[in-house]
Amino acid sequence: MKVRKIILKRNKNLRLAICVLTLLTASLASCSKKTVFEDYRRLNHSEWHQDTLLVFEINIPDPKKVYDLSLTVRNEGRYGYSNLWLFVAITSPSGKAKTDTVELTLAKPSGEWLGSGLGDLYDKKYPFKQTIFFPETGKYTISVRQGMRTQTGILNGIHDFGISLDKAL
Repeated sequence: MKVRKIILKRNKNLRLAICVLTLLTASLASCSKKTVFEDYRRLNHSEWHQDTLLVFEINIPDPKKVYDLSLTVRNEGRYGYSNLWLFVAITSPSGKAKTDTVELTLAKPSGEWLGSGLGDLYDKKYPFKQTIFFPETGKYTISVRQGMRTQTGILNGIHDFGISLDKAL
C-alpha cells in the first residue's frame, strides 16, 4: 500500500513538473516570436553626456507589418531625478526624420523606483510608439539623446538604455 502511494505521489509530481515546463516553454517561445529587435547601449561609468547620441539600426523587411516600439531604461539607485527627458529621432531609409521629445517617469513621487530592481539597478520598459508601421523597406535609424539640464551636461546614474521592437497584436 505504501509503495503505491509513493508511486502515485511521484506521478503527480512528474505531471506537475511536465505541465510547468510546458507552460514555461510555450511562454518563452511566444515572447521570442513577438520580439523582432532588441538592443541596449551601456553608458560608460553610468554617465550620459548631453552630446552623446545613442544610435540603433533596425532592418524592416515588410512595410505592411504593424509594430510596438518601446524604450528601456536601466538606472542606478543614485540617479538624482524622478524622470528622464529624451529626444528621439527615427530616420527612414530615404532620409526622412521624425523627432519626438519624450518624458519617462522613473520614480513615484514618494521616491520609490518604478520597474523591477536587482541590487541597486532598476529596469523599466516604456511603450513609446504603439501599433505603428514603417512605410519603407530597409534600414531605419533610431537616435536617442538625453535632454536633462545639468550643470556639467553629464547625466549620472543611467546605466543602460535600450529599445525593442515587437510585433503588434
